[in-house]
Amino acid sequence: MTFPILGTAMPKRHRNLIALVTVLTFIRMVFASFYPFIYAYFNTQDLLSPFLLILQILRLLLYLLIFGCGLRAIADKANRALPFYLLLFFFNLITPFVFG
Repeated sequence: MTFPILGTAMPKRHRNLIALVTVLTFIRMVFASFYPFIYAYFNTQDLLSPFLLILQILRLLLYLLIFGCGLRAIADKANRALPFYLLLFFFNLITPFVFG
């Protein structure tokens, strides 16, 4: 099967991992659009510290997931998948500064 953007074959595992990371990135983007309201709610409930801690942990887990997928692509010699992982990693790295 060919990957639509590149027109070349990509292992199914990496297509699925890229799809998973893309969906998680989309969910994060939707969450980030409501971040000021959620931040204000937890601040009024005196739960801001746990919220920020959980948010940082989830962000770190997403970064580690993308990093691990990239390492797996290197180990599998799936060079076509590497640019997608790199793009998703840097996109997720930059978005907190855009919405923060």
